[in-house]
Amino acid sequence: MHTFVTHRRIPAHKPPRTSNTCAEKILSLLLVTASVALGFACVAALMQTFQQSISVKSLPIRLQAKAAEEIMHGTAVTTTSATGGLSEPSADEIARLRKAARLLDPELMEQVPDKFDSEIKNPCWSASSGEFRCLPYFYITGMFHAGAVSLAEKLRQHPDVLWDVCSGCQFWGEEGKSMAFYLDNMKEASKFIKQSPEKKVLFDGSPSTFAFYWAAAGKAHRAYAEAMKPCYQSCVELLNVQKVPVATCMTEKCYNASLAADAKRAVEAGIDWDTEAHNPLLMRGVYGDRPPKMILVARDPIARLYSAFHGYPHYHNKYGKSSAGFTAYVEDQVGAFRACAKDYGEARCALYFEALGHREEVVYFHADQLMRGMYGLFLEIWYRFIPASNWMVINSEDLFQRPKETMAKVVDFLGLTKVDDDALARMANAGRMSSFTNGQEPIQPKARQMLTELYAPYNTKLAKLTGDVRFEKWNEQPQN
Repeated sequence: MHTFVTHRRIPAHKPPRTSNTCAEKILSLLLVTASVALGFACVAALMQTFQQSISVKSLPIRLQAKAAEEIMHGTAVTTTSATGGLSEPSADEIARLRKAARLLDPELMEQVPDKFDSEIKNPCWSASSGEFRCLPYFYITGMFHAGAVSLAEKLRQHPDVLWDVCSGCQFWGEEGKSMAFYLDNMKEASKFIKQSPEKKVLFDGSPSTFAFYWAAAGKAHRAYAEAMKPCYQSCVELLNVQKVPVATCMTEKCYNASLAADAKRAVEAGIDWDTEAHNPLLMRGVYGDRPPKMILVARDPIARLYSAFHGYPHYHNKYGKSSAGFTAYVEDQVGAFRACAKDYGEARCALYFEALGHREEVVYFHADQLMRGMYGLFLEIWYRFIPASNWMVINSEDLFQRPKETMAKVVDFLGLTKVDDDALARMANAGRMSSFTNGQEPIQPKARQMLTELYAPYNTKLAKLTGDVRFEKWNEQPQN
């Protein structure tokens, strides 16, 4: 079985991550155990148990046809999201989200106040200990291999912008890092904000923040880990005593129960499991009525994936560092995703892939790169909690080809102090644009076609959400 920690190894061009704590390793092990096929035997019993409180679409279980028909025509209660669109949530809605966040991740919410200091531009407060604490004012949310790291380097040149140890520690996208840890590693920047409260702002430039597929979504699914831990231990004991394979035991005992427990927690929190039990809800819960500014750097998902393939050795070491190797990789990944989607639907496979079965787990170490290019899927959920007015979505071509003009727009969007032309030029020239595909063979037509068909609906959704028709142009790929 692949380890959760190895799966998220950060390459040299990203900010260095901190050492894994014991707690992180334990939680990572628990989450990665979502790897074995979901058994059919206990479906009916689980459905009967939860059908009065969980919607059919919220149950993370592959339904037998008969059981599904009974539920659809029986007494199951269908729930709907209460967010009601993509506009700024009302005060009552924010209260609902904060209440849900406290149930999903208590430690996260225990560290932050109900209100921030209104006299400070950056969200800050004085803790009961007397320490001055601050959260990031804005996030550069990604993506990897799209220019997000370069954008962070450019913004660091602005006199208003501060960074700290956790400005690149992938806090939201990696399990095992507590809010206490996060805040402790933003202390130095907070001191400068206190000295210049009307101008200085802190940022988090971790690209993993944006795409909350299962490997990056542990904070919102603690109920799953809580249910999985004792069941997994019992399966290990059964292996030692009766030689029952752990995979068999997990299929029969653990996965349906753990996923159903996670869905049940969402119901208890008053939220929809499919559309709301995600990291964006937690972030909005933390920020309350002062949502942060958000920046997404989006690159053509096929070009981004090809760069990732060549940038991470474990991909091309397995398939070969060539265009033919990339085609083999794409065939495996897209084939696995299509097989998953046939049973669960595309959205659920994108969000929960390796938690859905052993068939999915065997490609888990590789499939997350495929999901990262489905920008429209993730942005639509983000917009439920942090509205479009707080987002700037940058086409990476603008950053690559017109960096000075793009940086002027970013400065305006963030409400930073306007700078002169020389300062803009320094910002534009900072942040090396590295490429892992220079000198590589062109993508083969077969791989390009498979990926074009996969990403097309997400590109279209991104274009509609942002109003930028250029994103839909990604569906018009060149013929090799």
